[in-house]
Amino acid sequence: MPGSASDVRALNALPLNLPPGSEIYTDSAYTDYNAEDDLEESSQISLEVMRKKNSKRQDEPWIKYIKQHTRHYIETVFSGITCFFPKSIHAVTCVGFLLKVEAFIFAFTLNKAFVESV
Repeated sequence: MPGSASDVRALNALPLNLPPGSEIYTDSAYTDYNAEDDLEESSQISLEVMRKKNSKRQDEPWIKYIKQHTRHYIETVFSGITCFFPKSIHAVTCVGFLLKVEAFIFAFTLNKAFVESV
């Protein structure tokens, strides 16, 4: 998606092949109540959006805590993976780009397995 596209538009463009009962944790940029309801009704997939203070659908405090805890874990893992990425990824084809990204994720996994085993 172009940089000018909203995050919700990008989410709607993704082919979500997830089993019913799945949960997708997102930040507040994905706030779209219609998309949230449609995803729940059509695929039984729950979109767990971090709510803004002025949100029309406020979360219970315990739900807010779970979302914050889960998002923190996701951001930490993503940060760990991207530290293996170079400043730019040179690839001629989409398949080549995906292969390089998979290699970086594999390197992260090996590093985590090695560090935890020591």
